Amino acid sequence: MNSSSHLKRKLALLLIALLALGAAPVRTTGPADGERYAAAEIAPDPVRLGRSAEMTITVVLPAGCETVPPEFGASYGAMTVESVKADPPTLAGGKHTSVFHVGLIPNESGELFLPPIPIDARDASGALSPLLIPAGSVEVASQFDPESASLSELPPSAPPVKRFPWILAAALLAGAVTFVFLARGMFRSPIAFAAKELSPRQRALRRLDVLKNSGLAETDLREYYIHLTGIVRVFIEETTGIRAPEQTTEEFLRHIETEPNRHFSPEARGRLARFLESADMVKFAKFRPAPGEVAAGEESARDFLTTFEPAAPPKEGGAA
Repeated sequence: MNSSSHLKRKLALLLIALLALGAAPVRTTGPADGERYAAAEIAPDPVRLGRSAEMTITVVLPAGCETVPPEFGASYGAMTVESVKADPPTLAGGKHTSVFHVGLIPNESGELFLPPIPIDARDASGALSPLLIPAGSVEVASQFDPESASLSELPPSAPPVKRFPWILAAALLAGAVTFVFLARGMFRSPIAFAAKELSPRQRALRRLDVLKNSGLAETDLREYYIHLTGIVRVFIEETTGIRAPEQTTEEFLRHIETEPNRHFSPEARGRLARFLESADMVKFAKFRPAPGEVAAGEESARDFLTTFEPAAPPKEGGAA
């Protein structure tokens, strides 16, 4: 293929991506019964703010070809990428099928832009040819009832982040995709498969960073503290098994007080009590802390997430 034809192919793929803005959550390139087919679908429907969702990418190629696993970084659009996994490829009916599962957590509610996904297909000779799953959108519903003061609805993920207008996002995307297509020769070298699982501590600290940069502390202190305490509570649940997100502060503190030797040292219990009770003043008593107190609360959460290690349970028959 000469350079002129190659450039036209790249620009055609870019045009497909831009025309697909506002498409449904199920995005495909090529007909399902075609020789080359790729699709991406996000479930469940509806996607809930802060709840885990999964994007399933299916690629069907002729026998003798294989799919180069797509690469995902720390985020996909306005969603945090928590995991990337692949099913073993299958060969049936003269078709080679690859399926990838991308774990996502949306960081804001509303209609979210889904960037296009470039896929490379490698034939038996090792030559690469591109597929492009077009851009789209997905509706994310908020899980919060603004009139409710129940701690059972605390979020297990990062908070909403500031959004660019979709037109600006499309323009930025166009520039990024064009740069990748033209500067890197349309993915001529194999792409590494980013299939790294994050630890509970890494997930919690990533969510805290998103919260810090969201500007929510300046616009809605109550929701900011809901998210801040939610990050800590989910971290506790993931590291100790205690269902902290479903308990009120009083219930949680009473629970860890009755099992002092299981997970929390007296110092950790005291830090948690001060942190959660201060946050409750903002969430439910409409107390407005000074900016310095907000920053101190965030640093207190970060310190706990960074240093907390669950204590080993006492041995049976040992001293209490």
